[in-house]
Amino acid sequence: MKRLLFISVALLFNLLNLSAQSGKVYLVGAGPGDPDLITVKGAKALGKADVVLYDALANPSILIHCKGNVRLIPVGKRAGKPSPSQGEINQLLIDEAQKGNTVVRLKGGDPFVFGRGGEELLALLDKGIDTEVIPGVTAAIAAPAYAGIPVTHRGLARTFTLVTASTKDSNLTEAVKWKALVEQGGTIAFYMGVRVIPDICQQLIKSGMSPDTPAAIISKGTLPEQKAFRGAIKDFTADFTDYAKLTPGLLLVGDVVNVTENYQPSKDNNGMKVLSITLNRKVSELTPRLENEVALAFTIASKDPNKYTKEYLEMLKEVEFTHIVFSNTKSVEAYFKLCEEKGINVISPKATIITLGKKITDLLSTKGYNAITLGSYNEVASYLIGDKAKVMPSSVDAVTGASKKPKGK
Repeated sequence: MKRLLFISVALLFNLLNLSAQSGKVYLVGAGPGDPDLITVKGAKALGKADVVLYDALANPSILIHCKGNVRLIPVGKRAGKPSPSQGEINQLLIDEAQKGNTVVRLKGGDPFVFGRGGEELLALLDKGIDTEVIPGVTAAIAAPAYAGIPVTHRGLARTFTLVTASTKDSNLTEAVKWKALVEQGGTIAFYMGVRVIPDICQQLIKSGMSPDTPAAIISKGTLPEQKAFRGAIKDFTADFTDYAKLTPGLLLVGDVVNVTENYQPSKDNNGMKVLSITLNRKVSELTPRLENEVALAFTIASKDPNKYTKEYLEMLKEVEFTHIVFSNTKSVEAYFKLCEEKGINVISPKATIITLGKKITDLLSTKGYNAITLGSYNEVASYLIGDKAKVMPSSVDAVTGASKKPKGK
């Protein structure tokens, strides 16, 4: 009897232990900056997450893929600013997973390219935690591509080398085998070294690289404000520019830099970020009318204050929507009640507010906001993107395609 009781207790303990470790961690690459460069699989993982630990370099717009009641924990590292240590981040991932949560560790670029993803994976595996790695687009490929520079090119570059110029544990001279790097040839991408670019170029020249070797500094890669400074390694001296202002950025060295000149990428959208505030609809009817002509079209349903955490609303504020659209007075009242309860207002002072009727505009006026009054979603879409707007009949729900019932019936 005692033996049976002992076995039962042991089984119960094992079940409880398994339950305590029933969560899962996804190590997800966010890509280099453009929020559209996250993979479909990465976006799906964010949509399942109870908790997200995210880097400073991860574009906040990516977090829109999360559930509204997600807990968002910033753990990003910025030079000179306090941030959790790697050990603390590892422990946070373990603790949240052992509570049974689905956890996403959202990392800039790719988790395993100078992102310490390997350290996090080892820490999680050591505790027996179910972990999945979802790769991301890395900056050394994406940023040059956005500048029209192929990192490999037939006849010019048969190799492509990634180097970290971060020198926390040793000086730059000792951190890299410079002669071997120069002898290898091909294309070289230096991560995390914008502030020491003159030193990098000097080391390359000292190690035998021609001072006329083409090079490019790519700042804020894949973002709308990306800039590429092309020249030769001899040009990037200490007085070339204030390098600190170019972070985040990378240095690309090799003949591929000159494959294209004066490349200007075509723009898929105009940079507008449009937020529709509805009462209880998950997707506004405005979204299908805009399609892919704006940088972001998003909807929040404001009726249920418990649907969104304060952290999620703070993230939405950080996105800095350029246009806010209210469709009825009830959504206005619900939205400002949500703001009051959560202590945060998503509307940026620079945002243009649009309404679908004078009553809504008048109500917003009592709350201290000026708004543009339009008559329909078709008019709003045309106002935002002109002839590119997709005009849809008012008798049909633009999201579902279902016929609307006439008002009053």
